[in-house]
Amino acid sequence: MRAYEMIFIVDPDVLDEDVDQMSEKFGGIIDGLGGRVVKVDKWGKRKLAYKVKKRMKGNYVLLVFHGDDKVTAELERVIKLDDRVIKYLTIKVDKHAEEERETEEKDIENEDIKDQEG
Repeated sequence: MRAYEMIFIVDPDVLDEDVDQMSEKFGGIIDGLGGRVVKVDKWGKRKLAYKVKKRMKGNYVLLVFHGDDKVTAELERVIKLDDRVIKYLTIKVDKHAEEERETEEKDIENEDIKDQEG
């Protein structure tokens, strides 16, 4: 399975609870097709660099997952059908970049544990 990162931007008028439900729905699609969700990171509402569908702000969500081509194809198909998503981008993560990110996350966790103990 390959590692992917998807950022999708939701209409800023959509409630936070609905954004959570959308993330869970997309995660369910990934799990249902044999993939695995690694991380869901909500970045919150941010200003867009340019107008998208007459909006200047959007609610950003990062979805990191492992899967194959059929997982990404189905996920993108479902996202295209959801009118609340104003933009999305899926990228395939390089193996070296993925290993480096995992190492950095473990280092951060270890520092947090040391701070709590000391």
